[in-house]
Amino acid sequence: MKKILSLSFLLLISTVLTLAQTPEELEISKTLSEFETAIVENNSKAASELLHDDVIILEGSNSETKEQYLSHHFHSDGKFIGAMNRELISERITIEGNVAWVSSQTKMTGVYNEREIDRTSLELAVLKKENGDWKIIALHWS
Repeated sequence: MKKILSLSFLLLISTVLTLAQTPEELEISKTLSEFETAIVENNSKAASELLHDDVIILEGSNSETKEQYLSHHFHSDGKFIGAMNRELISERITIEGNVAWVSSQTKMTGVYNEREIDRTSLELAVLKKENGDWKIIALHWS
């Protein structure tokens, strides 16, 4: 019974948070969610369409362009993220004109390369709206 109540509470909270988002915030969240799905599904075409041509991706001690990321880390990121159970802890969206930045924390647990993983991941995404679409122009993962 406790499990059902806990699950019901989590569903209620996520519904309230979704309803509290503005249409622009929902579009931004959707873009980031679609990008994560593209990574997990190893769909570089879909990922490319969500990334701005001038995107900069910072991960670990690396800085990569769109082409560099899609031809290298993209594939290993998909394997890693696909193996993880992910729980969004927090997400904050700020919009100024045609630019938005999103900071989020995600709890990741699972097994990858025979190693047990239990960590909190931080992400800062910057998006730019061009021709009515939000494109990711900068990502920083740690």
